[in-house]
Amino acid sequence: MGRLDVRARTHLDSTVCYIAREDRPQEQVTIRELSLSGALVDGLSTQLSEIFAIRPVLPGSGEVELLAKLVRQGKTGAAIRLFYSDHDTMQALWVHIRDNLSEENSCPYCGHPDGSREGSCDKCNLYLNFAKNNYLERHIENTFAQRLNIRLSRLNLEHIQKIIHFVDSKLLKIQHRSPDKEFVGTSEGMLSVFSMIRKVAPTEMSVLLLGESGTGKELTAKSLHHLSTRRDGPFVAVNCAAIPETLLEAELFGYEKGAFTGAYATKKGKFESADGGTLFLDEIGDLPASLQAKLLRFLEDRLVQPVGSAHSRKIDVRIVAATNCDLQRAITQGHFRTDLFYRLNSFTIKLPPLRERGEDKVRLAKYFLEKFSCSENRSMEFSDDALDAIRNHSWPGNVRELENKVRRGFLMAAGTVVDPEEMELARYEDPGVGAVDCKSGPVRKDQVIKVLEQNDYVIARAARQLNISRPSMYALIKKHGINRGDMK
Repeated sequence: MGRLDVRARTHLDSTVCYIAREDRPQEQVTIRELSLSGALVDGLSTQLSEIFAIRPVLPGSGEVELLAKLVRQGKTGAAIRLFYSDHDTMQALWVHIRDNLSEENSCPYCGHPDGSREGSCDKCNLYLNFAKNNYLERHIENTFAQRLNIRLSRLNLEHIQKIIHFVDSKLLKIQHRSPDKEFVGTSEGMLSVFSMIRKVAPTEMSVLLLGESGTGKELTAKSLHHLSTRRDGPFVAVNCAAIPETLLEAELFGYEKGAFTGAYATKKGKFESADGGTLFLDEIGDLPASLQAKLLRFLEDRLVQPVGSAHSRKIDVRIVAATNCDLQRAITQGHFRTDLFYRLNSFTIKLPPLRERGEDKVRLAKYFLEKFSCSENRSMEFSDDALDAIRNHSWPGNVRELENKVRRGFLMAAGTVVDPEEMELARYEDPGVGAVDCKSGPVRKDQVIKVLEQNDYVIARAARQLNISRPSMYALIKKHGINRGDMK
């Protein structure tokens, strides 16, 4: 294939704006040739290296904004690459290109003789019926793979994994193999958790889960089980803090008939019930000292001796333990055995609190609201104020608190829209440009650079992620003196 997009000769006056350097003056340039993915420009600075915005004035449509990058400078002008914008902008761009195409008796993509402009080219197979209203959509579909391939050189493995995950889960609606849909996320912390789960799940290693109450430790344990070779076996969960100490040993290891008052029949313990599968010991930090010793022995020899029995049984079970307390401090204070800690700590996964999970807060809130709506056959949505409140609440109770707040909002809302007050959340007040622009502003330079990189340097998207306006985003970039060279 010759060209990805057809190119038309034109004469468009345009303004070039430098995104990361507001101190640089705007430039006036002229676009002489234009396609959906590139242009030939006169008057562009030879010092240009960063991504910039170019704003051509299209007859009949007015000014549009496109992100661009310099490809090369030459005697005939500067060749620039254009990045795909929103649908309306690209449609306006296409209409101008179509109206300025030359009448040639050949395919404008590959040069193969074909002046009919109907059907597809016999050589490159690209659609040529430019007069059709849906031409742009069809052309984008046909050239999707090539467009993606052009961008792949700028992506690392993590970016590629994010794209694959997005296509699978959001576009194709293929669900993660986790049994619980609320165990999702695209924040950096959660992506790291998912990566560790995938790596350790197929092994037989014991796993220690750390995190605040309500961060999803049991969901993590279930995912470890369902992604392991033990997925067809049982998953048994025990909350070590919820069972009285006098009953916990019998609950975990089982007992024989007559072992104690009330033991009218032999009963299997949780270890034996989980044979061939996974045993999840939640709140392991609250395990009594006597049972810590028995658990350590089990981890060493995989034998279980029920209460009242003189015989041990070999059990094949994988241990996943979890706690929200500081086990290192518990060891120092003599409340937790050092040898048990190192036995359990062969692989550790730390779950980030909800307040550090960015837009995952909104994603989870929408999931819970949809779940409640389906259960009651009642369509509901969040107001913009409610979404802002969800983003900015500190969530000390993490995902569990979020679910409860959303459930309350669902029940209390009079109409079809949930507001902050119905979830007992404070309305978020935007601090405005002044708060961001002052020298004591809360957003650090490295944070701004990271957000810009995550949003491919699209100012509007980066501003939305930081919950500020576009002018505030420009003010932050200027304040920190950020230029393209600072960004990886």
